[in-house]
Amino acid sequence: ITHLRAACLTLAERCVSGITANTEALRASVENSIGLVTALNPHIGYTAATDIAKEALASGGGVAKLFLKKGLLPAETLTGLLRPEILANSGQAPA
Repeated sequence: ITHLRAACLTLAERCVSGITANTEALRASVENSIGLVTALNPHIGYTAATDIAKEALASGGGVAKLFLKKGLLPAETLTGLLRPEILANSGQAPA
């Protein structure tokens, strides 16, 4: 137990303490996530969502940018559907 405690304290001191999130990198990662297609599937249909996912994978482009480029959803609708609090709550606005 003493060794485990010491290991945890060392990990906290040398690896965890002071960590901050790189919000720009995280935002870019989310914006380029193919998983966004799942949230948009009910609004454009499975076939269109699959086509967007395939194109995003092939091009390395972001899903949202492809939606806008193809005019599949208005920008305001897309922005609303891709709000983090909506995505994290199964597509529903939090109460």
